Amino acid sequence: MRNKEKISPDIIVNWKFLKPEDFEWGERRCLYSYIAPNKKEILYIGKSWGVTVKGRWKREAKENFWSDLERDRGISGHFALYGAVLLNYSGRLTEKLLADTESLLIMAEQPWGNIQSKNSRILRPSLIVECSGSWPGNARFYKDNA
Repeated sequence: MRNKEKISPDIIVNWKFLKPEDFEWGERRCLYSYIAPNKKEILYIGKSWGVTVKGRWKREAKENFWSDLERDRGISGHFALYGAVLLNYSGRLTEKLLADTESLLIMAEQPWGNIQSKNSRILRPSLIVECSGSWPGNARFYKDNA
């Protein structure tokens, strides 16, 4: 019997479906995602640093995305997820680290609405991200193989 390699993530992102009354709409320094009505397809992954999750969700913040989603996919409803980012080591969350985490998830999941980071991504060699909670993605662990 082989020993299974224990994966130790650098970052854990705990995902939660947002309800209209949830305080996480007002959060910054986190990730967010839009999910198709079937709750299985990730439509978009983004980061919130200087603007709240709600600010990023407003139609005027991503007018082209919302218009294309309605026109090209016929989707007028969706779910929003909040991703709390936890470091699994002593350090601090920086805007660059958040961007690298977002980029790794986009590259791995290829969400319909993301354009950047689908073919090439920001590099942080050996970054390992674990997604927990209500994450509908294809994997639980994501690793930068650079």
